[in-house]
Amino acid sequence: MIKTKTKFVLLALATAGSLAITIYVLVSINERAISTSSDWITPVLVERHVYTKEEIDEIESRVSANPENVNAFVASTHAFYNQTTGFGEISKLNHNDQTEKAIEIVSVVNVYKEEEKGKINEDLRDIKAIALQYIEDGKTGDVQKLHRYFHDLDIGLNGYDAYDKVWGVTAVLGNGE
Repeated sequence: MIKTKTKFVLLALATAGSLAITIYVLVSINERAISTSSDWITPVLVERHVYTKEEIDEIESRVSANPENVNAFVASTHAFYNQTTGFGEISKLNHNDQTEKAIEIVSVVNVYKEEEKGKINEDLRDIKAIALQYIEDGKTGDVQKLHRYFHDLDIGLNGYDAYDKVWGVTAVLGNGE
């Protein structure tokens, strides 16, 4: 049988050994993190182009003044967001493309807000506000909100059924219940 004193010595050695291993692992992880930290953090807005008033006007002029109808606008914009943000693409946004799309959205919504009535008009006002916020701040969360609006509107207006989750952000579909 092992004496109590021997048990304490063995326990102390085991504790010291596990502490040494823990410190070694933490130090080596920290050294790897420091050496590769620039790979871990992707600069989101470093490459973001700041648009001048003339550039915004030029982009707006390329947008058709009267797209077919609001349903076609919703479907095509939803397709754009599926392509550029879906399936993890949102983590590597091209902010220049997203800004151009936001400018286009504002231009087109300005046309439709006079023509559309009711709940769709509420959603168009909200979409315009989010797009303007994105143009100003360039936050990825605004792109995600826009995608969710166009997703829900595409379901509500066009019967889009490739993915049936409703985010509940639109007046057209209510809260998705």
